[in-house]
Amino acid sequence: MKSEILKKSFALASSPKLTVGLLAYSVLLVFAATIAQTSVGIEVAKSEFIESFVAFLSIGIMEIPIPGGAAVGIVAFVNIIASGVRFIGFDTKGFGVSITHMALALLLLSGGLQYFMRDEGRMALRIGETSDIVVMSASQDSTRTHKLPFKVHLKSFKEEKWQGSNIPKSYKSVLVFEKGSEKIEAVVEMNAPAAFGGWMFYQMSFGEGGNVSVLGAVRNPARFLPWLAVGATFVGMLIIFIPRALQSGSVGSRK
Repeated sequence: MKSEILKKSFALASSPKLTVGLLAYSVLLVFAATIAQTSVGIEVAKSEFIESFVAFLSIGIMEIPIPGGAAVGIVAFVNIIASGVRFIGFDTKGFGVSITHMALALLLLSGGLQYFMRDEGRMALRIGETSDIVVMSASQDSTRTHKLPFKVHLKSFKEEKWQGSNIPKSYKSVLVFEKGSEKIEAVVEMNAPAAFGGWMFYQMSFGEGGNVSVLGAVRNPARFLPWLAVGATFVGMLIIFIPRALQSGSVGSRK
C-alpha cells in the first residue's frame, strides 16, 4: 500500500502535465500581480503575490486565497528534480537531460537563496566623510542599519552634464575602502560598481549639488549560482543536441 502511494506521488511530482500547469499558473499569477500593482504599488504587489506562499485574489468584496510565487517555486523545484530522476538515461541524451534538469533546479534554488541571503541598502556620504553604516529597508515603513566590517571614505565626487543643459550625463564617486591598515581606492560610477569585502557598491544618485553621494550597497553570497546554473543548462543542451546534429550530418552525407 505504501509502495503504491509512493509510486503515485512520484508519478505526479514528475509529471510533464504538472510542469505545464505550473507554467500556465505562473503566467496567471504574474498577470494578477500586474493588475494589483496599479492600486497597491509594485513592491507590495511583488511581496503579496510573488514572494509569498499564499496570495489573496480580490474579486469584488471577496478575497480568495491562492498559492503564491514561493509555493509555486517549491513545487516547481520538486517537479524538476523528480523529472530529472524519472527520465534519467545512461546514454548521451539521458545524461544531457539530467544535467539540464538539475541546472534548472539549481536556478530555482539560487533564486530562493538570494531572497533569504541578500542584503541591500544605501549609504549617503559627504565629500571627506567616512562611514561603516548601511541603511537597510526593514519593511515598507521602517528601516534598520547594518554595520560593515570595514569603512568607506568618499574622497571626491564628480558630475558631468549634457552639453548646454543642466541634465546629468554621468556621475561618479572616488571611494577609499579601509579595513585595518589596508586602504584600497576605487571608482564607482553609473553602471560600473565596485566590490570590496563581499559587498557591491553602486552609484545611485547624489544631493546638495554634488556634495553628497548616494551609494547602493548590496551583499549577495549566492550571486554566482545563477551563472553556474545557466552555464550548466547550456552544457546539458549541448550534450543533447550536438550528437543529434552530428548524426543528422552523417546521414545526410551518406545520401
